[in-house]
Amino acid sequence: MRELEELKTNYTRVKESLSLCVRELAFLITFFILFFTLSIYLITIGLICVCKYVTSYMDNHSGPCHGKLYLFNSDKMNWSSSRASCVSKGADLVTITSQTEQDFLVSKIKQTQWIGLSDLETEGHWVWVNNQTLNETGVQFWFSEGPTEPDNWKKQDPSGEDCASLGDSNGNFQSWFDASCKKKKKFICEKKLLSTSIFGNN
Repeated sequence: MRELEELKTNYTRVKESLSLCVRELAFLITFFILFFTLSIYLITIGLICVCKYVTSYMDNHSGPCHGKLYLFNSDKMNWSSSRASCVSKGADLVTITSQTEQDFLVSKIKQTQWIGLSDLETEGHWVWVNNQTLNETGVQFWFSEGPTEPDNWKKQDPSGEDCASLGDSNGNFQSWFDASCKKKKKFICEKKLLSTSIFGNN
């Protein structure tokens, strides 16, 4: 009888321990599901990673996403405010350095967007926000199917057009246009990936 009582006691303890383990496992699974769901949500609201699994679009340190995240902002701001908004997220206005990157961005927009290119310092000398010139990047996609861009048109803004946008109000999204930096447009932020970070502070 004594051995039977001990067996019953041990069985009860094991049963209680197993029940506790099951509850803890259920909690961990629930936590993982919530974390995964939140991660997916953050991606779908605006974080789009360039994943072109093509060798020619990869470099030695960036991996399959070319080391960049893009944030397509729905708010409209002037060029300076757009850049400030990007910087506040630990990013900057987008720098376009290849045909592949240009094509990717074009495929994602339906309205004109500010990009990180301007000739604010010296008229006619276009420089990206990372201080690269167009000669250094080796690519440029100015509109050329009508009045050639950039044209520094001063009719609306006497100071001229010193900031570049991807696309214009007429739906020509394949090309760049110079525009008055005071205009309010949507804009594209870009952040280089150091590891698996998302938009925000490193």
